[in-house]
Amino acid sequence: MIGALSKAFAADRSGTIAVFTALVMPVVVGGFALGAEVSFWYFTERKLQNAADVAAYVAAAQLKMDRDQETIESAAETAAIKTGYRTSIGTFTVAWPPTSGAYKDDTNAVEISIREDLPRLFTGLFSSEDVVIGGRAVATLQQGFPTCILALDPRASGAVTFTGSSGSILDGCNVHANSTASDAVTVSGSSSVSTPCVSAVGEVSATSGLDMSECSTPIEYADAVVDPFEDVPAPSTSGVCEPQTVFGGGASSTYTISPGHYCGGLAIRRTVTMNPGVYVIDGGDFEVNSTAVVNGSEVTIYLTNDAQVTTNGGAQVNLSAPTSGTYTGILVFVDRDEPEETHIFNGNSTSTYNGAIYAPSGHVEVSGTSSVGGGCTQVVAKTIDITGDAGLGSDCSYLGYSDIMNSQLVQLVE
Repeated sequence: MIGALSKAFAADRSGTIAVFTALVMPVVVGGFALGAEVSFWYFTERKLQNAADVAAYVAAAQLKMDRDQETIESAAETAAIKTGYRTSIGTFTVAWPPTSGAYKDDTNAVEISIREDLPRLFTGLFSSEDVVIGGRAVATLQQGFPTCILALDPRASGAVTFTGSSGSILDGCNVHANSTASDAVTVSGSSSVSTPCVSAVGEVSATSGLDMSECSTPIEYADAVVDPFEDVPAPSTSGVCEPQTVFGGGASSTYTISPGHYCGGLAIRRTVTMNPGVYVIDGGDFEVNSTAVVNGSEVTIYLTNDAQVTTNGGAQVNLSAPTSGTYTGILVFVDRDEPEETHIFNGNSTSTYNGAIYAPSGHVEVSGTSSVGGGCTQVVAKTIDITGDAGLGSDCSYLGYSDIMNSQLVQLVE
C-alpha cells in the first residue's frame, strides 16, 4: 500500500514549477538585493566625489581671500555637507598644502579627502565590516596672468573675437573677457591664435586654431577683471582749437606737431613727429593714411565728441605712451561717455603701439598685416576684434608700465 502511494507520488508532475520557483526565488531576490546594494555604493561614491570637488573649490576660494586654515576647513566642510556628505558616518580631512599627489607641498593648493563608512545590508550575510567609500580632490589657486587683450562688456557674444584668416602671436600676453556669454571669447574660421592662456567669465568657443602654451584648456567661469584705468581722470577738453589739423603735401613733406586741442580731427598723411603730451581729438577722426610715417614718445591721444581712430595698412606707426604722470601707460584714451564707436588700428609690419589702447565704451579692431605692438601693447575695450595678423606683447616693464593682471583663478586639478 505504501509502496503504491510512493510510486504514484513520484509519477505525479503537477506542482513542479511551484516547487522550482520556491527553491530559486531566494537566489533571485538575493541577486536583486546584492545588485541594489552595489548600485547604492556606486551612487555614494559619485556623491562623495562631487562633495570633495565642491569642497576643494570652496577651500581654494577661501585661500584666495587669504583666510586662515580654520576658516578654510569650516567653509569646505559646510560645502561638502550641503552636497550630501554625512558627518554621522564619515570623516572629512583638509590638507593645506596637499600631502600627496602632483601638488604635494604646494602652498597654493588644497587637498580634500572624504569618506563614509556604510553599514552593510544584504552583504551583511557575508561580512560584518562596514563598506568604506570615499572621494578626493585637489584645487589650486593660480596666480594672475599678464593680460594684453581685455574685453570689458559683461554680456556681449564674441566680446573678444579672432576671425577670418588672422594669425595672432601673443607673446606672454593672455586674453580675457568679462562677458558671461557662452562664446565670450571666440576663435573661428581659419584663425590661429598663439597665447599662454585664454580666460572668460563665461565660456570660450574656439576651433583647433587656438594654441595655448600655459593652459591645457581655456579657463572658463573666471572672475571678472576690474577696469585697470577706471580711476584715471579724463583729460581737459578746453582750450583753443589748433589752426592746422591736416598734415599732407608731397611725398617728402615732414612735420613736427605739439600737444593741443585738435577740433574736427587730426589727419596724418606724410611724415609726422609728435612731441610728448596729450593730444585731444575733438570730433572727426584721428586718421593715419597709408602713406604716413608717425613717430612719437610720451604721447597720449584722447578722443571725444564721437572721434574715431582709423589707421591704414601701409602706414608706419611708432608711438609710445608716457612713462610717468597721470597717463602713464595709456597711448589712446577714448572718452568713457562716448557711444560705441569702432576704432581701427593697423599699420605695416614694423609698426609699434607701446602702451594701452583704452576704449571702455568702444569697439577696437586690429586688422590687416600689422605687428601692432611688439613688446608692449595692451588693448582694453568694451569689445575687441582681431581680423588680421597681430603680434602683441605684454612685457611693459622696460617702459615702466604696469602689467594688466587677470585675477587669481581657482581650478580643480585632481
